[in-house]
Amino acid sequence: MPPAPAQTPFLVTPPLVEGLWVKVAVIAAAYLVTLALSGPVVRYFVLPRHFPKPVRDPVGPRFDPSAVIGKCENLIVLTFILLGQETGIAVVFAAKALVRSDEIKKNPGFFLGGTMVNLIWAVMVGGAARVLIAGI
Repeated sequence: MPPAPAQTPFLVTPPLVEGLWVKVAVIAAAYLVTLALSGPVVRYFVLPRHFPKPVRDPVGPRFDPSAVIGKCENLIVLTFILLGQETGIAVVFAAKALVRSDEIKKNPGFFLGGTMVNLIWAVMVGGAARVLIAGI
């Protein structure tokens, strides 16, 4: 009796790209698109339309802490999506809620809205990349 064929997971669609280097390029592009466009996407959906640009403090930090935290969120969430570990996103959301709880109390719409838009953006880009490299 011949051995049973190996069971493969059921895919609705196969991966759309083939080859190791093409998949690496898709993953790199996902990280670049996420990092490059997350700020404009959050500003478009969260900030008021005629919000004046903040005046930069010459003796303050070189980077806006909110922007740095947002970019780190993007990297972590995108990595979780690409690895198929979507439940890890809850850890990111909970950690940010704990660390920035005082600021969230002062302006909940800005911080929670920005976090949600940021997370959704990373999930959308990561999901598209994952469909390309692994199928559905």
